[in-house]
Amino acid sequence: MVSVELREILKILGDFRLEIKSLKAKEGEFLTLLGPSGCGKTTTLRIIAGFEKPDRGEVLFDGRVMNEIPPYGRNIGMVFQDYALFPHMSVFKNIAFGLELRKLPRGEIEKRVLRILKLVGLEGLENRYPEQLSGGQQQRVALARALVIEPEVLLLDEPLSNLDAKIRERLRGEIKRIQKELSITTIYVTHDQEEAMAISDRIAVMKDGTIEQVGKPLEIYYNPKTEFVARFLGLSNILELEAENGKVHLGKLCFNVGRDGKVKIFFRPESVYITEGDFAEIVGHELLPGRIRLRLSIEGNEIIAERFLEELPFKIEDMPKSVGVLIKSYTIL
Repeated sequence: MVSVELREILKILGDFRLEIKSLKAKEGEFLTLLGPSGCGKTTTLRIIAGFEKPDRGEVLFDGRVMNEIPPYGRNIGMVFQDYALFPHMSVFKNIAFGLELRKLPRGEIEKRVLRILKLVGLEGLENRYPEQLSGGQQQRVALARALVIEPEVLLLDEPLSNLDAKIRERLRGEIKRIQKELSITTIYVTHDQEEAMAISDRIAVMKDGTIEQVGKPLEIYYNPKTEFVARFLGLSNILELEAENGKVHLGKLCFNVGRDGKVKIFFRPESVYITEGDFAEIVGHELLPGRIRLRLSIEGNEIIAERFLEELPFKIEDMPKSVGVLIKSYTIL
């Protein structure tokens, strides 16, 4: 296992500027680069892989500067968004390709390929060609090809984006299982917030070529440092209110903010609890599987609450016009 570190990275591509002061994937960690299209996720991954050279800064593997080491000398495995399989080669030959370049003995190649086929759930498909496989199976072949060379670092660039939702959900679990089983330091690129939350040890949220926040999934979900992170990671309630004597009052709600003047109070819909009362007007609702999403208005400020149906103090068919509200957790942006 190795650590991967970026220090004082600068890369300018036309009008785009990527600037990362510090980012580190720990040994055996699953680190995800999360952000919207065009924020610099893939460029960052390509710099780590050696496909792009930074204009400034250092890429380090276990403290060793890798800037002048070509991709083939970095002992990385990479899975691309389009899988990049060779259509004229069988599954076996696709997976064995990297081992053949390394001129391993035939017996060793066969042993490794058969072992990795079992690991990724492709046993019995070694003689098929990519066009005979489903999208999910092709993705597994690409992953197997990256893993069979026994890399120290695994890089994945939106590997599930071309698959439908059910297959994505199943395969992301497989990727996480394999990564943990092999203890490979992994850096994963995605724009899918749910995907990042489900598989990451830590997440680096990116915006406009910079890193907004790095942390564990629940940490950045419930305690974002910026409004962008708060909004990008899911449904958010952000109230911009005036504080006096270190407190903000909204209806019967009171927030201790520790300062005066304008403040932004952030909380997730699932942090809003519904009680009996009449100071929050129900202005809309949406039924979801097993739960409900309520739009509430308090003194002209709209918030969203999301609760399981059995948590409500009323039946759906007898929904009142107004309810009480408790905010169990919040943070100040």
